[in-house]
Amino acid sequence: MVSQDEINSNFLDVIRWLKSEYGYTQAYIVEKAELAPNAISKIKNGKANAGDETITKLCNAFNLNSDYFYGRSSYKTKLEEKREKLDENLQQAQRFTQSQPYIDPGSQTNAIIAAKDETIDSLKSRIADLQRTIADKEEIIKARDARILELERRIAQINAEDLSHYPYTIGAAEERTNPQHKNV
Repeated sequence: MVSQDEINSNFLDVIRWLKSEYGYTQAYIVEKAELAPNAISKIKNGKANAGDETITKLCNAFNLNSDYFYGRSSYKTKLEEKREKLDENLQQAQRFTQSQPYIDPGSQTNAIIAAKDETIDSLKSRIADLQRTIADKEEIIKARDARILELERRIAQINAEDLSHYPYTIGAAEERTNPQHKNV
């Protein structure tokens, strides 16, 4: 944790930096950050401390990084920190790119196209197999339907015949196998 003296020192460092880097006057800094007119002087003379509210006002007015005041960052501004991180990311990307073998974009595109063509051919083959299976099943269904029609025709023919020429009636066959003698 950072002491109040270190926070005050960092605050005054930022004020000096704003003056030297951008040519701001102390009066301009106080006005833009909406600080008390003598706030900076009091902190310089050790009569006041840079509190959270003072630091927040200064950060908002000049787009500063509040973490700098509390020793959590070495960057005074948010832009400075973002630029540094961007530069680090760019360097990391360049190192990664340089470590990778060169791949010709044309050959990579051709490989992708070839893989897609292979997938399409495989799908076409699967569709043809499914169509053959469907055709086979349709033939089986047609044969079954033809057999059903033949059976229905035979049933109709039997129903249409006169069954009177049979020697026994429907119950007569049963009587022959199990005769009941009636005494008269």
